Amino acid sequence: MLSLALLAIAAYVATNIDNLFVLLAFLAEAGRERGRVIAGQFAGSLALIVAAILAAALLTRLPTGYVGLLGFLPIGVGLAKAWERFGPGSSNAASFGAGSSNPPSASAPAASMRGGSSWWTVACVAVANGSDNIAVYVPLYASHSHADGMFISLVFIVMIGLWCAAAVWLVEHPLLGAPIRRYGTALLPLILLVIGVSVIVGNDTLRIVFGL
Repeated sequence: MLSLALLAIAAYVATNIDNLFVLLAFLAEAGRERGRVIAGQFAGSLALIVAAILAAALLTRLPTGYVGLLGFLPIGVGLAKAWERFGPGSSNAASFGAGSSNPPSASAPAASMRGGSSWWTVACVAVANGSDNIAVYVPLYASHSHADGMFISLVFIVMIGLWCAAAVWLVEHPLLGAPIRRYGTALLPLILLVIGVSVIVGNDTLRIVFGL
């Protein structure tokens, strides 16, 4: 169970690094009235989890081994993020390397939040920003049993609460955001690749599908 818990934690962290800074923007805008932001984050995150569970349930009808092909989804996302982060001419690489204090995803949402944001606005932003979550969660659920899936969901729910608590803490200490953005985004592609490989290996996909 420990290895599954660590895998679920890695999946959540890897897919919510960018969302952390969007959440920080919402919390900064809300001031002391942060309850609606936290409620919206929970609602949006739970909607993504439910969507991933439903999609995984449909995909479990695939023959044994073929479910592991879903592992190429987080691998693809990880490679895309690696290119975005380290590729030639990457504006993100330049800004993070310079220690920029501007969050990569927070500026646009922050601009749209000047008039105030309700919980459902926060939830909608979380869902709209959740394509990476779906790409990683679906193969994770599809490659594990129902009991393991319930455990993964429990870990995700705990992580939502910890994520909100961390965002509240960070919004009080804005200087700590710079190293998180610098090192967190650098590790993100590697974490996604590890998750994808674990799904492929765990389903013996290379041997069953490719005969390797």
